[in-house]
Amino acid sequence: MIVALGLTLGARAQTPVVARRPNPPAAPTQPLPYSHRQHLELGLECADCHVNPDDGPLMTFPDTETCLSCHESMPASAATLKRLIASRASETPVPWVRIYRLADYVYWSHSTHIAEGIACATCHGPVAERDTMTLETNVTTKQGCVTCHEARQALSDCGACHEPRQ
Repeated sequence: MIVALGLTLGARAQTPVVARRPNPPAAPTQPLPYSHRQHLELGLECADCHVNPDDGPLMTFPDTETCLSCHESMPASAATLKRLIASRASETPVPWVRIYRLADYVYWSHSTHIAEGIACATCHGPVAERDTMTLETNVTTKQGCVTCHEARQALSDCGACHEPRQ
């Protein structure tokens, strides 16, 4: 009985519980064409491009040097390569459009979730299958957070999201 309960809880911890939006909004127009599917098929991992330098709420977008570390020698459209080189020359980051946003009053830490073994796709959907990204889950809503926390038996009191925890 105890073993069965442990197996059930372990399985629940890995089950995605963030609901998919039945009609996600259209993907925003990004400043450069970018396919997550294509890059992940090449063997890149999310953390290769998106880093979280502190415990803050936002994973960063890759800086221009990260893109050019591959694309100075790998194929990219001529227009895309020109924009990347111009971005580096002007020291102006590519103005990527953020898809997932939380309200300013919500405390969130990617590093906490990563440390718990939560895969990026659990919250962001099947990124590896997407050429363009859109807000396709309810991860940025109270219901999305509470449902996931309850399924994993994680802290879900108000203070978990509305004040920083050390």
